[in-house]
Amino acid sequence: MLQFLETIWQDCLYAARTLRKHRAFTSMAVITLALGIGASSTIFSALNTVVMEPLPYRNPDRLVRLWESNLRQNRPENPVSVPNFQDWQKQQTLFEQLAASELTTFNLTGSGEPQRIPALRITANLITTLGVAPVLGRSFLTEEDNHVALLSYGLWQRQFGGDPSLLNKTIQLNGESYAITGVMPREFQFLGRDLFVPLVLDPAKEPWRADRANRNLAVFGRLKPNVTIDQAIAEMNLIATRLEEQNPKENTGWGLHLRTFYDWIVPQEVRWTMIALLVFVALLLLIACANVANLLLVRATTRRQEIAIRGALGARPARLLRQLLVESFLLAGLGGLLGLLLTYWGAGLIASSNMQNIARLSDTRIDLRVVGFTFAITVITALIFGLAPGWWAASINLVEKLKEGARSDGGRITHRLRSVLVVSEVTLAVTLLVAAGLLVRTVRRLQAVPLGFVSENLMTMQVSLPAAKYGQAEQRVNFFNRLLEQLRTVPGVVDAAASEIAPASASDWTTEITIEDDVTGINAARTSATAHVATTRYFQTLGVSVLQGREFTDDYRADRPLEFIVSESFARRYWPNGDALGKRFRPGNNNPVGTVVGVVGDVHNINPQQEALPAFYFPYGYIGMPGLVVLIRTSAEPETLATTLRAQVQQIDREQPVYNVRTMKDIIANASSQQRFQSILLNLFGLLALLLVAGGIYGVVSHVVRERTREIGVRMALGAGTWDILKMVVGQGMWHVLLGLIFGMAGSFALTRWLSGSVVGLNPNDPLTFILVALLLITVGFVACYLPARQATKVDPATVLRNT
Repeated sequence: MLQFLETIWQDCLYAARTLRKHRAFTSMAVITLALGIGASSTIFSALNTVVMEPLPYRNPDRLVRLWESNLRQNRPENPVSVPNFQDWQKQQTLFEQLAASELTTFNLTGSGEPQRIPALRITANLITTLGVAPVLGRSFLTEEDNHVALLSYGLWQRQFGGDPSLLNKTIQLNGESYAITGVMPREFQFLGRDLFVPLVLDPAKEPWRADRANRNLAVFGRLKPNVTIDQAIAEMNLIATRLEEQNPKENTGWGLHLRTFYDWIVPQEVRWTMIALLVFVALLLLIACANVANLLLVRATTRRQEIAIRGALGARPARLLRQLLVESFLLAGLGGLLGLLLTYWGAGLIASSNMQNIARLSDTRIDLRVVGFTFAITVITALIFGLAPGWWAASINLVEKLKEGARSDGGRITHRLRSVLVVSEVTLAVTLLVAAGLLVRTVRRLQAVPLGFVSENLMTMQVSLPAAKYGQAEQRVNFFNRLLEQLRTVPGVVDAAASEIAPASASDWTTEITIEDDVTGINAARTSATAHVATTRYFQTLGVSVLQGREFTDDYRADRPLEFIVSESFARRYWPNGDALGKRFRPGNNNPVGTVVGVVGDVHNINPQQEALPAFYFPYGYIGMPGLVVLIRTSAEPETLATTLRAQVQQIDREQPVYNVRTMKDIIANASSQQRFQSILLNLFGLLALLLVAGGIYGVVSHVVRERTREIGVRMALGAGTWDILKMVVGQGMWHVLLGLIFGMAGSFALTRWLSGSVVGLNPNDPLTFILVALLLITVGFVACYLPARQATKVDPATVLRNT
């Protein structure tokens, strides 16, 4: 054993001296391997964090998310009404606990510059349901009111410097005092919120919570031990059926949908995305292996005399194979170390990529599992690219090689091996490039979908008024009217308006519609529509066409008869045979009947896979809600006015924060961020693959030219012209390119159909992408073949013949 280790050490020293002597070859091989290994480990680090890392809760496999579901209204996962949630709690037997939450935001003042904090109202049992505990202090007690708060670890560090004495002190939220009861752990990042306050589900304090048709709660549960998901679904469906019988007006057609926490946080499409990327980066690694194997074969043929002499002096084939494998492992080790450095950089780049719809991606990092993966693929890579030259060396015919001397070209088998490797590289590169091209076209197609309004030069910012300071609806209406008037006077601002949500965003505010004087029988179907709030000049600011009637007027107040503006699809659905103007309907159960005063064009969802329901708009003067998204149409790039626009809010109320200041262009881009994430990475992999293939083709053709210098010289001496030599060399190289192109197209055709199952909107039948990739590979291959072929035409026949 000791002798074996000593022999291995000697082989390592010899391999190190050999590689140091041939620095150009070593550098090229190490960089090629580092790119392949680094890319693979980077994608694995993201996969490890997003898919493989356990959720930061106690027994996370027993946690579930619950929704109400109405497939007839295309609402498969809808928030839950308060009465239905309370009935679930009373009637269920298979959950340890059911808890609920509600999204909100707070203005944090009295601690530096005013800030808007994303928050969550939670029932007192949510923290225990999740199975976490504060790192400082305690969670909420059942009897506590809504004037206590839990801080996220990040907010505690950013805003309060991690001060432990903050416990039991008060902070100002929306102008009211809240006592801090605790700080949550660093890894607890529930729904991306920084603040948690009690959710009090008391209809006596908030009468609207008694309405079963008002669905706005997110519900979570912890299964009892040994209870399966199927058992829980069966019981909850029985409860839903019972509630439908007891409350047919609000619950007809409404059932239940349930998913595990893992399926909710890491949905199947995200898992497919990460696995697909790992498959494609594995293709890139195989291209790198083929490239290095080709380099080693080229180098091995130049060392054939050395290998033959060592064999003649007694070195067995196994000893020669081991020597070359040691060199391969040393190269792979250097490539792996450099690849790990690239992984560290790549993981940081992915973590900061701001792909908001891929959960936990921002936590991407290197851990022991990633290091272990890097080590494993380094070893596997060394075996893959080291086997071809090692096998060639082990099977060498000593007598023949000693006779051939320096004139040998390496043999027919060596040429075949190099040809197979080049064809394999081209095949894999075509597959990568086709996938990258399809994703690029998918993202462009998604971003080019008509939204029904003009998104250019449109800025959005959110303002939420605290109830302690703006408790009356009239105060809130006056604030926003004054703000919009001021914004319209800012130089560079064309117009301004506001709504409860950015246009084209998926809305959770849906309500059932009851048509007055219904003649179509549609009321019996209990259909729903999406509700929105709009200020005056809202549609003018967005560039939405007013097809009939008018917009809301400046002087509308809540004491006037209720008015509505409806979308074109709303009017077509509910009044298919007549004019919608003047028609009347009631939204929900608690609102009065209102009159349609205008019909506008449809505003479509950013994601074309999410079908937009017919929409209608309340006048803001009627609703007077505290939080709105302010929309500003500018005459120039809106980013240049962001500071000025913020200042307009501060002029009205110095303590009022402004948040989520974004352009509409950024909002639209973020909606397709998952596809863009895949597209960017696949394009990067495709570019690397193209460079590796070009280098591989160039290297092989150059070596062939060097080996056939004598033959080329003889051909030229016998009358072959420049065109003949170019045709011979380029033709041989391009044959490999065309063969790889054929195999690659066949593989791409199958692989992109698999990819289409994980990428929304991807069309695998896109001939333009296949044609462009084919032209690109042919062009790159031709250039890589032409350059060494051009050198071959400069061979001097006389010099070659003299040296023969």
